[in-house]
Amino acid sequence: MAQSASAFAHFLPGRSGPAIIAHGGGNSVDHVRDYVAAGADYLEVDLWIHRGRFEARHERRVRMLPLLFEKWYLRRVPSPHYGLVELLEAAAGSSAGIFLDLKNGGAEAAGAISRVMAATDAAPRIVASSQQWKALRAVAEELPQVDTFYSIDVHAKLDLFLSVSDRDVRPRGVSCRHSLLTAPVVRRLCDRGLLVVAWTVDDTGRARELVDWGVHGITTHRVAEMHEEFGRQ
Repeated sequence: MAQSASAFAHFLPGRSGPAIIAHGGGNSVDHVRDYVAAGADYLEVDLWIHRGRFEARHERRVRMLPLLFEKWYLRRVPSPHYGLVELLEAAAGSSAGIFLDLKNGGAEAAGAISRVMAATDAAPRIVASSQQWKALRAVAEELPQVDTFYSIDVHAKLDLFLSVSDRDVRPRGVSCRHSLLTAPVVRRLCDRGLLVVAWTVDDTGRARELVDWGVHGITTHRVAEMHEEFGRQ
């Protein structure tokens, strides 16, 4: 538990928490401005590697075309380019950290993060999450100052993580779909010295339940409400 307390102090300096993480808060300059003003501790950003550089977006690309798609819409790739460099510029001067959600790229993503950080004069707190465990191991090896969080969206992945976490190079924590979390699961993770981030939680009652169980971070769209609920802790 002492390791978990030390890890949290590094994850969220100066407060007892929980960390309030703006879901998609780094995906556009407008989101950065709005969520920083609302009191976000971290701006979550979806990052894709495309032709050697990051693009910040939730959508997938249409192969061979300058189009992005989701289930319910299609749009052109925005211009000018917006990626990790542009996000750091937009967030400069704020106290918000950056919560990377690495969508592809594998080990290549670690090198891309390293190049961006080397070219940034005063990088904010940066943590990295992904469902690609190979990418997170590469980040941990190349950038030990960047905390890594395994992203978990289904029970099978949670069960696998719990079965191998004692033998794997230990990450800082997990970023887990909130509906998979129960009090015993959170306790088990915390007992292993891991931080637990729950996503995506927009109900303050559910957020309070998770925090009472020991969750260290809440990923949400409702940053202002969560800040009002937890920001003074």
